[in-house]
Amino acid sequence: MKSRLKIVRVAGASALLIMSFAVAAQQQSLDEAAAACMEAADLIGAGDIAAALEEAQWCVESLEQLKQQRTLTLFPDELNGFTGAEVQNQSAMGMNIIERVYENADRKLTVTLTSGVAGGGLAALAQLGMGLGTAAGTGKKIRVQRRTVINMSQPGANSEYMVQLKSGGMLMIKSASLDDEQLLEFVREFPIADLDDALAE
Repeated sequence: MKSRLKIVRVAGASALLIMSFAVAAQQQSLDEAAAACMEAADLIGAGDIAAALEEAQWCVESLEQLKQQRTLTLFPDELNGFTGAEVQNQSAMGMNIIERVYENADRKLTVTLTSGVAGGGLAALAQLGMGLGTAAGTGKKIRVQRRTVINMSQPGANSEYMVQLKSGGMLMIKSASLDDEQLLEFVREFPIADLDDALAE
């Protein structure tokens, strides 16, 4: 019994240590971003526009990285009996795509978040997709966590849901091993609203 308690205490201490490192790293990133932003302001005051622009660009990039890191933490490690694999993150042409595969025994699903398109292009694309999905008769629109969701599943094919986020992003959740009702249970549990709010900040 004592050995078990010792193991639990060691595990708890390790978890706290890891959390402390994560908090410290995030604080360091915040401090670095703040320093770059203040340096840019000082350089503007000194009339060194070229150097100010360079620091301002680093300021913005640092803040974007912090926002991205926060978004990644909102993809749960475990949800509704499924365990998440390593988060994949890609950026190209102004778009940011985050994807995570979740597995439970022989069942698998994929969650993909697409965000970052300027000018509301992504929101327009999501609206088009929803309209086409409804027109094709693939499913009706439903409300989940005060967001519009449409069942894009096709008979005999993947189960798939598209979520239009208020921030302008788009969330796709699909599976080849779950039917649409089973997948909808996962969709309802996923922290959609928290993710959307983080993107909107």
